[in-house]
Amino acid sequence: MPNPRNSKPPKQPNFLKRRTFAEGKAQVDAAHVATWRLYCEALAFWRRCSSAVCGRHRRCMGEPAGCLIRGLSRVPLAARLKAEQEVIAGGPRRIAPASHIEWTVRRSALATLTSWKLG
Repeated sequence: MPNPRNSKPPKQPNFLKRRTFAEGKAQVDAAHVATWRLYCEALAFWRRCSSAVCGRHRRCMGEPAGCLIRGLSRVPLAARLKAEQEVIAGGPRRIAPASHIEWTVRRSALATLTSWKLG
């Protein structure tokens, strides 16, 4: 049995620690990918997708950026505006944002969202 006098107290998490640039970039990239998937679900791009996995799951399971860029030209403006409101609400499944960064990305304009480069 361990001796309680010799054991160290559990290390407390340091909430004042700042994240590195790479960690921040990874979080922003993940927020963009999640938002792209919500747009693909809101616009039902899985119906026209050639991937059988997307059709089986009835949502985007592949590369959401490519599907969004390819399919956006066939979507009328009224449907885009409706999809923006649906994405802010969390898509068809009403998924809450995973972080504040994702909350912010969901509210950004669709033009800036599609111009984001992962990396």
